[in-house]
Amino acid sequence: MNLLKWKFPALYLSAVGIANIGGWIYLLALNLIIFDRTGSALAVAGLYMIKPFANMLVGFWAGSVIDRVSTKHLMITLDGLRAVLVVLIPFLDSIWFIYTLVLLIQMAGAMFEPASFTYMTLLLPEQDRNRFNALLSFVHSGAFVTGPLVAGILFMIGSLENALFVNVGIFMISATLTLLLPKLSNRDTTESTSITWRDVRTDWKLVWDFSKKAMPFVVMYMGFQGVMLLTAALDSMEVAFAKEVLHLSDATYGSLVSMAGIGFLMGAVCTNALVKFASANLLMSMGTLLVSIGYVIYSFSTTYLMASTGFFVLSFFLSLANTGFMTFIQKKVPIDMMGRISSLYEMASSFIQILTVLFLGFAAQMLSVKEVVIGGSLLMFAVACYLALLIGRYSNLSTKIIGSVKR
Repeated sequence: MNLLKWKFPALYLSAVGIANIGGWIYLLALNLIIFDRTGSALAVAGLYMIKPFANMLVGFWAGSVIDRVSTKHLMITLDGLRAVLVVLIPFLDSIWFIYTLVLLIQMAGAMFEPASFTYMTLLLPEQDRNRFNALLSFVHSGAFVTGPLVAGILFMIGSLENALFVNVGIFMISATLTLLLPKLSNRDTTESTSITWRDVRTDWKLVWDFSKKAMPFVVMYMGFQGVMLLTAALDSMEVAFAKEVLHLSDATYGSLVSMAGIGFLMGAVCTNALVKFASANLLMSMGTLLVSIGYVIYSFSTTYLMASTGFFVLSFFLSLANTGFMTFIQKKVPIDMMGRISSLYEMASSFIQILTVLFLGFAAQMLSVKEVVIGGSLLMFAVACYLALLIGRYSNLSTKIIGSVKR
């Protein structure tokens, strides 16, 4: 590997890895804070409804900003904003005030993710993207192991609120590393986020025209997102499932998530070997199918051992699925429209996710957490099977259609 060539990609991976460690600390601490204060699975599920709702609030205009400004400077600004908002959470007593801050944090995150993805695509030549995506999965897996482990230690030596303060520092470190990256753009940027309603409407039409010409791609994109939104919906039941069904302590719950991180780490290692000869479509289809099988194992678990096995399986193949999906998007989506397409598609996915999480939350109140998790995992398996069939049917056709879109 040419070290000079990979200097900036390595710096980007470092920033992402540190930010993801902080993300796990934030997620676990916030889940436990809400559950401890309310004792309600529905209240925790509410946290998982906030993210898709935030995506809907910013999705219709965020892409227009991302594709017109310096993504590097936008990422730094959003990291700083999230740090300021997170530091306020421990000082709030009202659950509704906390929800409001979380909404603002998630709105910033809803802009950060497509901005980061666009920057990453600009940073790398096409021939290096599949390899880099595999390395990115490896970094995510390291955070998957390290984040819950650090969170568990912080929970044992201090309070949940103190863990959030650590997360603030992590956000600032990530922003500092991003500052060292080069400024990249696929167009002349104005460094202004002043976007008119006319610009937004024009961007919607461009995305609509792209989607009509690339319908097989849209179908596969939404199929994959269907599996992922079900994972998010089931994640909203995770704390309640661990405490009410498996009867785990906070520290043991953290170790369960760490077990999933080990699976993610080993899956990332395998992904780095598989990308040399496996197509993005194969990684995406087989990965999602086996992720759903892991969730089925987890949903039927009655012991820590069985639950950790399910977590390991789903996490192992999640790395394959995500790597294939990222490369799939980078090959099919025009880079100068990546922010707008990603944001608007994510907005549509988020609307469905809100309905799904809301349904599962109320179902858990009416039935039981275990029954809801089992039903959701079986539905995920069915969607994953359908996605595998779609990819086998449309993969060649989608390449032809999307290749005909004027970029």
